[in-house]
Amino acid sequence: HIFLNLFCTIYSLLSVQTEAPRIQPPKTTELSIYLGKTVAFHCLASGKPPAQISWILPDRTFVRDPGTIHTVLSPMSLLQNGTLRIHSANFSSKGDYKCIASNAAGADTVTYQLHVAALPPMKVKLGEAVKLSCQATGEPKPRITWISPHTDVIPPLSDKYRVVDDGTLILKKVTLADEGKYACVARNSAGDDIKNMIVEAELQEPYINSVRGKTSAKLLAVSYQTALLDCRVEGKPEPKVWWLTPYGHSLTPPYLGGRFQMDAGRYKCFAKNHLGEASLSVEMEVASLAEKPSFASPNIEILPIKQDGGELILECPARGTPIPEISWVLPNGTMLSPGRRLQRITHHFGNGTLWISQPTPSDKGIYRCLARNIAGQLLEALSQLTAPSPDQV
Repeated sequence: HIFLNLFCTIYSLLSVQTEAPRIQPPKTTELSIYLGKTVAFHCLASGKPPAQISWILPDRTFVRDPGTIHTVLSPMSLLQNGTLRIHSANFSSKGDYKCIASNAAGADTVTYQLHVAALPPMKVKLGEAVKLSCQATGEPKPRITWISPHTDVIPPLSDKYRVVDDGTLILKKVTLADEGKYACVARNSAGDDIKNMIVEAELQEPYINSVRGKTSAKLLAVSYQTALLDCRVEGKPEPKVWWLTPYGHSLTPPYLGGRFQMDAGRYKCFAKNHLGEASLSVEMEVASLAEKPSFASPNIEILPIKQDGGELILECPARGTPIPEISWVLPNGTMLSPGRRLQRITHHFGNGTLWISQPTPSDKGIYRCLARNIAGQLLEALSQLTAPSPDQV
């Protein structure tokens, strides 16, 4: 009887000093992450003595010691507090992760289920530039290569792409043809790794020749020669496109044959999707015969700068069919188109003359006249301004 009482007393003392582990219930045991992202599985447990935390991974690997875990799965580590961390998830990371908290009094478990999905698409606007970042570490330093959605290796610099030193890919101007999966490949002598990114254009109303809404243009064509009416359309969903001729005929692509006999008049290009509409109105004139520009006067004229403070007028007597458009190139290389002004120098619209107000010796140099029409261009007429002669000073 005395022995029995002693046993009960010892058992009661042990019951007070030990307690089976209990894992703090997580908010959810089902987790979803994207490729390349980090995720942590927490396993906080009470118990006396303190519970020993161990994990069973999806490939049945048993893990107990804190530190880096080397398996065929994605890189992961076990922290001192029992948290299991996956550093960069891939598709092999998916599956069940079972945490076991145990001590001399018992054990408790919790199982997490991990789902891994591809990265969400990067939404971009048509016509704008976009940057795709790709940073990689390794020894020796990895070399970055980008693969386009068409499985072509992207050059470091081209009209469409630019790859900067840190591996970032820049798409200079996004079009619908640029949508798809881009692969960043990091490679060194020890191996390689791949990061995929999806580029997807946002829904967008149509625009024509990089301009939204209604636009207009003029075109001068020559009889029996090819004329190009440019209507480059972008938008998402892909817009419906059609032309309307001056006679009310509607033309929709594909334009069978590709060639039409076209008369002078107004041609309209329309682009439409469910988000909106854009239009381009082209006023086309037709010249019966084209003649390259030529100059009626000598190709070079030398003019002295006077000190009377008046205006100096440089003429560009160009002729041609159609009438040429005149531009002036100043001694410092600046080009003045018709109607443009630069400080005291004005290119008058219509007659092609260049006016210099209150000329000074700093204005000396050669002024070039550029005459251009549909048949060609000529840059030959020169006007040289010289400093004032000694008797004018």
